[in-house]
Amino acid sequence: MAVFSPVRSGDEITVPVNITNTGTKRMVYRVEVRVTGAGGFDATRSMETGTVGVYPGASWPTELTFTDPGKLAPDNPQVTIVRSSTEVLG
Repeated sequence: MAVFSPVRSGDEITVPVNITNTGTKRMVYRVEVRVTGAGGFDATRSMETGTVGVYPGASWPTELTFTDPGKLAPDNPQVTIVRSSTEVLG
């Protein structure tokens, strides 16, 4: 799993994520990501690769968008993977 540099756009922070299955079986990936920053910005989002999962050798690119109502998106947000898990299918 790779988490790339966050991008600020207005009051939103977007974090690109790419999950690659390097195993030999289909996998479902779950991840929870937190973004914090100046002014008390604090937002957490979760994602799952879906019930079909990611096939061996394939990748699942996505992005998570973070907002914190009433808070401005920080210039230098800190990104943390709070939790991640996998589930083998088939």
